[in-house]
Amino acid sequence: MNLKDKFLAAYRSDRVLLGEWIIAIVTAVLLFASVAYVDMISLVVWSTNVWDVTVDSNIRHLYEYTAQNVYGIRHTFMGSELFSVLPWSVWNLPIWAVQRFAGIPIANSPLMLAWAKLFLAGLSGVLLVYTRKIALLVTGDRNKSVWAVFLSASSLCLYLGVFYAGQNDIMMLVPFVIGIHSLLRGKERGFLVWSMVAIAIKPFVLLPFLAVLLLYEKRILRIAGKTLFSVVGVAVQKLLFMGAPLYKESISEGPSREMMEDMFSENITVAFGKVSFLAIALVLIYIYCYSRRFGQQDVKAQNNLLAKYAIYIVAVTNMAYLMFSPFTFYRLAILVPFLYIVMVQNTQIPFYNILLETAMSFSLLIRLGTRGSSSLFRSKIFNGSLVQPLFGYTTLQDKEGAYESLEKYLKSNGSILLHFQPLFAGVALVCGILLLAWNHPERQLKQPLFMGDKNCRWVLWARTVMLVPFVLMVLYLFIKAPIKIY
Repeated sequence: MNLKDKFLAAYRSDRVLLGEWIIAIVTAVLLFASVAYVDMISLVVWSTNVWDVTVDSNIRHLYEYTAQNVYGIRHTFMGSELFSVLPWSVWNLPIWAVQRFAGIPIANSPLMLAWAKLFLAGLSGVLLVYTRKIALLVTGDRNKSVWAVFLSASSLCLYLGVFYAGQNDIMMLVPFVIGIHSLLRGKERGFLVWSMVAIAIKPFVLLPFLAVLLLYEKRILRIAGKTLFSVVGVAVQKLLFMGAPLYKESISEGPSREMMEDMFSENITVAFGKVSFLAIALVLIYIYCYSRRFGQQDVKAQNNLLAKYAIYIVAVTNMAYLMFSPFTFYRLAILVPFLYIVMVQNTQIPFYNILLETAMSFSLLIRLGTRGSSSLFRSKIFNGSLVQPLFGYTTLQDKEGAYESLEKYLKSNGSILLHFQPLFAGVALVCGILLLAWNHPERQLKQPLFMGDKNCRWVLWARTVMLVPFVLMVLYLFIKAPIKIY
């Protein structure tokens, strides 16, 4: 067999190729080393502030101490609960010690910031391990479970959330995924406990949690009791900091409160008043879940159909949140790994699944990266990254004019691309809806008949590296920035 035949045989294979893993890993490493997102820097400093107040006073002074902004980070107030940084605090103990005793600020050290980011990369590995376990339980196919891992690992959602932005959503995803795995193995108690941990880290996990609960629990009082148990972690944090200095002010000033307030946007007006699309979607989802013919016996029997519905309904709920509620670009991570497990369940239309997911991801990338005041593609993302010392300078925040961000650069050059944002938003919306409609666990919608099983590796390769050209464009802005600090 000559080289061409070997290539074609590999190209037509139904397995993930070694070269594809290498491309995905190289892309992740490039993003990891190139970007130090400003929110990540704040989160890392907040996580080490936990040790400062523990040593110097007590944990109840965390918000007061953080508000002093001793290290001059971008965000003054810690606008989230303790559990949102506590796991990171444990990992970041070594760099806190370096900052504390060697006097080297974490915010000014690319190596220490990289150490902090490495924790999120490690959690991604844990997430992918459970992705494989869940996909294997749902499909019973080892090859499909590997595809679920690869699609999750090489997705724009994970790249943006972890390797680009370094956000703490992954800390919420891991316990929730472990909880779902427990449920699929017939262990409801594990599902409830791990979900409680996830909700304590990020309260909006309550939305998909309740959807899954309603799939198998039909007794109203038990639903209420289990829902109350799920928010115990949130209540503990509230009680711990009740009356603590600047706690109330910090939470009200922070992004968490703003996110909760904006979750149910006023989309349409009817005779009853202003109505949120997300509220409508959630009511429909919850009624749909409650009306399915599953019960506690299906959990104990590890009903495979219930397992497929559980994964599917989490993907639907999280997709509804992203479609109908304002979100920051890194929030796309909540689709991992659920959407990709849903995709591999269906062997009849892999071409359309990959094509639709790629089109959705690319459209969202354009939309989120070019909207007004976008925080995605800004030249300052290289400040504090591992590659920044190679250039020998940093840029001033928000002082670079047309080179401040990709959106401002396109605007200064009169790019017509900025006028097509509604087009890209529409493409992403339709592709997301079709992905969920065509991959229903019981395939209730008629699927496409033409080329559903067509090989689509070239689309897969483009999907894996789609973020790289954008990072290179932002690197150009960083190099051309008019004000440099050496």
